[in-house]
Amino acid sequence: MRICIVYSSRTGNTRAVGEYLAGRFSLPLFSVADAPCEGYDGFVLGFWTWRGGPDEAMLAFMERLQGKPVFYFGTMTSMPDSPHAGRCALRTDRLLAEGGCRVLGHFFCQGRLDPQVLARSTHPRTPERLARLKEAERHPNMQDFMQAEESLREAFAREYPQLALSKKAERGE
Repeated sequence: MRICIVYSSRTGNTRAVGEYLAGRFSLPLFSVADAPCEGYDGFVLGFWTWRGGPDEAMLAFMERLQGKPVFYFGTMTSMPDSPHAGRCALRTDRLLAEGGCRVLGHFFCQGRLDPQVLARSTHPRTPERLARLKEAERHPNMQDFMQAEESLREAFAREYPQLALSKKAERGE
């Protein structure tokens, strides 16, 4: 099974997670602007969340995928276990299902917000929101990378046990 990682990144958060996963699993990595839709049996999609789902570039790419197995990861300022993250996952699952894709799993982590987006934001700057934004600046970090790796490994092992997405270290690399 040929798998690649396709990411869309605005501040480098999502690219960093994608680069980590590509290195750990020896998978090809493409920016969404340069990504092929053909020639791969499965996709790992990475995006920054925007308006409750994938950003526009990733949405356009997802619309071109048809009937592929997909694992996705996203970066956001919200906590990954928040109701907002849950709604983002449901929306992404629905969008992929509309294209006949089968979602194998997903992973979210925090990531810093583009200062230009913050400047234009109409969300109230409550103490809670400012604290969350400050915490998001510390992500993604090594713990996030390792959790993304484990989520991806579990998703593919569950669906494709014959496909060993093994760690480079386990292969002696």
